[in-house]
Amino acid sequence: MSAPRSPIRYGQVWVSRDEVMGPLNYLVVSSDTYNAAFGDRRVIAVEVDSRAIYEGTYREPIVDAGTAMLDRLVWVASSVLEEQVAELHPARHAAVASQIRELIGN
Repeated sequence: MSAPRSPIRYGQVWVSRDEVMGPLNYLVVSSDTYNAAFGDRRVIAVEVDSRAIYEGTYREPIVDAGTAMLDRLVWVASSVLEEQVAELHPARHAAVASQIRELIGN
């Protein structure tokens, strides 16, 4: 019997190993309120390119994870998120949330 997984939270980077092209990292961009309500089924996330660090309007470098591609917004089944591997620096939370809201037209 495995230990219960910690809750998925905004700003965490999780790895999904069950992808066609190999493991993918995802930065969770859904709010903690959304995650509490739907986190047992899905979260809203963006892909993280683990191969390099890029800067740009819709790119967010994350230490030890790569670059979050903020314009690659997806729903991810929480069951495929296997392990938390990094975290967005708390000082960048508001800026990333603002970029995501801009992209979705809110």
